[in-house]
Amino acid sequence: MKRTFNYLIALVITAIAMVSCLPEDDVFDETLLYGRWKSGTEYYRFDEGGTGKNWDTVDSTEEDEGGNFTWTLVKSDLTIIRIQTMGGDGVPHVYTVIELTPTTLKLNDGFDSKTYSKVN
Repeated sequence: MKRTFNYLIALVITAIAMVSCLPEDDVFDETLLYGRWKSGTEYYRFDEGGTGKNWDTVDSTEEDEGGNFTWTLVKSDLTIIRIQTMGGDGVPHVYTVIELTPTTLKLNDGFDSKTYSKVN
């Protein structure tokens, strides 16, 4: 009985130690997201207050002609909702932020990763 109790105590201590070693959810500073980001010909501009624009120069689209969107960043989940020009609710696109520094933004949409660089 005492031997079983000792094994049980050792098992509980091991389980607690393993849980305490699990990585915490990544939390990113949303202020690092503010500004213009570029990947190839695709641009995003994230503004304070959760709004922004995106455009693609391959389509000869300039920033002022870009599509509007709203965004939220909760821990590592970046949700972008493009504002529909003809009305109606936008479809949310959820990305996982892999990396966010003053110069690099790396996102994953569940299928592919994309890296953006901060531009002025």
